[in-house]
Amino acid sequence: MTNDEYLHKLYYDIRLRALTNRFYYQERQRIFELRDNLVRASSLIAGSFAFVNLLNQEILKIAIGVVTAGNALSLVFGFGAKSRDSAKRTTEWALLERDIEAKGARDYVESDLSTWSARCNELEAGEPAPNKRLLEQSYLRACTALGSTPETPSSRWNRLPAFFIP
Repeated sequence: MTNDEYLHKLYYDIRLRALTNRFYYQERQRIFELRDNLVRASSLIAGSFAFVNLLNQEILKIAIGVVTAGNALSLVFGFGAKSRDSAKRTTEWALLERDIEAKGARDYVESDLSTWSARCNELEAGEPAPNKRLLEQSYLRACTALGSTPETPSSRWNRLPAFFIP
């Protein structure tokens, strides 16, 4: 492999890494916003239903259980905070992509690659543990967007949609 081929592979790998992470955090934000909205909507509906049916104790107990369970999940898992964190991380990855694209596919030098790689490491250092299924989906999507074939075969052992994985 020549030096130019080596540098081009590094350039491509950094682009793939940045795009994968941007897709990952966009989807992660969407999932946490959906979870947060589901908790809010179920609390509102159950609370309204309980208020309308104050005389029926069984319905009141079920509605209070739904409200309590939903709010407990939201408090414990912090769906809203995780959604905001994902939005911030999406922006950071998009800014890195902007810097890479600003240099172009032919005008970068080795020091640019080192700077971008260091920025990737910096961004990933503070990230929470990933949802592996969602990360795999994001990687496959990034490969498709860049017109390449994934290097590793997809692990199809986990058929559960990423939405249900914490």
